[in-house]
Amino acid sequence: RMPPEVAFFLIFGFFILGVSFTCHTTWIGDSYSAPQIVLKSGDRIFDDFREGYAWLKANTAEEDKIASWWDYGYQTTAMANRTVLVDNNTWNNTHIATVGKAMASPEPEAWKILRAHDVKYVFVIFGGIIGFSSDDINKFLWMVRIAGGVYPKIQEKDYLSSSGRYTVDHSLSEAMKKSLMYRLSYYNHHKASEVFHGHSGLDRVRNVVIGERVEHLDFFEEAFSSKYLMIRIFRVLDKARPLPTPSMRLEEMLARQRGQAGLHAAAGADEDTETIRLPGGKTIQRRKRKRGKAAPRLEH
Repeated sequence: RMPPEVAFFLIFGFFILGVSFTCHTTWIGDSYSAPQIVLKSGDRIFDDFREGYAWLKANTAEEDKIASWWDYGYQTTAMANRTVLVDNNTWNNTHIATVGKAMASPEPEAWKILRAHDVKYVFVIFGGIIGFSSDDINKFLWMVRIAGGVYPKIQEKDYLSSSGRYTVDHSLSEAMKKSLMYRLSYYNHHKASEVFHGHSGLDRVRNVVIGERVEHLDFFEEAFSSKYLMIRIFRVLDKARPLPTPSMRLEEMLARQRGQAGLHAAAGADEDTETIRLPGGKTIQRRKRKRGKAAPRLEH
C-alpha cells in the first residue's frame, strides 16, 4: 500500500503538470491565432504585412502556390487565401528543408527547386529599411541549418565570412552573396535606402553597408514591394531573362516615397521642391531632402 505522503506528492505533481500544460497550450494558441501583423513605432504605423497579403489576394490566381519561410504560412493562407508550400505545421521537416535549400541556393538552382514544386510567387520579409530585426536575413542561418539536416550540400560555414562571422557587409561569403535570400532581400535596396535615409546600401538592422548591390534578377521578377519594403514579392519566371530590365514597380514606389511629406517630416529634413521625371515621361513634384535626423528605428 502506498504511503499517504507519497500519494499526496504524486497527485500534486500531476496537478502542476496539468496546469502548466494548459497554460502553455493556451499561450501557443493565442500566439498563432493573433499574430502581430500591424507594427508600431512611436506614432508611426507599419502595415506592410496586411498590404502584402492584400496584394497577393487581389493580384494572383486562386490556384497559385506561394513560397516563403514557414513562419508566414498560416498568415498567407488566412489573409491572402492562397496555397503555401510550407506553413506553421512543422511536422514535415523535408518540405521546410526544401524551402531552406531554395533560399540558400544560387538563383538558377533555387528557380529549379521552386519550379519543380509548381511555385508561382515567392516572398521574403526584409527589415533593413526601417530597422525591423525579425526579418528573414536574421532568420536565414536557421534556414541553412534546417536545410543542411536534409541536404548535406548546404553547409552553414559556407555562409559565414572568412573570419567566421555572419554578415552582409563587404566581407560576406560567396555563398551568401549568391543565395536567393540575399538577392531577393537586397534587390535594388541601394536605391531604397538612399531615398529613406540618405545612405545608399545601408542596412539599418545589421547596421552595415551591404557588400554587394543586387540590380538584376535572372529568374525572378519583382511583382510587389510594400510601402517600407518589409514584404517583397517576386514572380517565378518561366525562363531566364537574358537582359537586365529596370524595376518599374520599385522605381514608381520610390518616386511616391520621395514625394511624401510625412517621410521627410519624420526624418526632420529641410525641404525644397524639385521636379522628378518618372519612367514613361511622367513628372511629379518632390520635396528635396537635406541632411537631417535619421528616420525612427522600429521597435518590436
